[in-house]
Amino acid sequence: MLILPESLREEVRKPFGALVTREGFQKALQGAARPLITVGDQCAFDIISAGSPPEMLIFDFKIKRVEIHVDMKKALAPHAKNAFVVLSGAGQISDSLVEAVEKMLGEGKGAVFVVGEDDLSSLLVMAKSGRGTLIYGQPDQGAVFVPLGGGEIRKKAQGFLDRMEKA
Repeated sequence: MLILPESLREEVRKPFGALVTREGFQKALQGAARPLITVGDQCAFDIISAGSPPEMLIFDFKIKRVEIHVDMKKALAPHAKNAFVVLSGAGQISDSLVEAVEKMLGEGKGAVFVVGEDDLSSLLVMAKSGRGTLIYGQPDQGAVFVPLGGGEIRKKAQGFLDRMEKA
């Protein structure tokens, strides 16, 4: 298991890609390279609602650690049917989360449902995916669109993973 130390928390909150507000979301989505990979319930819901469902998604039925509305659950529920289900607490990346994300990326489709907190799985996707676009939520600001496959993003994300505490 990896644990995010207090010393990295501010740094890891900074967007890794382009921050997109609601107004620019549809345009950014149209220009995003496939496959689309979402981390977070709001991003997954917005993309599904826009008629362009992601090929891969990671979610936890929460937004800012509060249970999501039943309508949003209904939209995400079909993706939960065959999802990998893992435990991973806030500020942590469990070994089972790493394994599930690697399997999902290897298959190029699917979902990971996190019992706990899904936020840090963005680092795994950036470090391990070779193509597509990661879309994750930036609380109270919008969504971050990260083109995947480039060495710089992969190296930066892996650098954070390497600096996390091992338990």
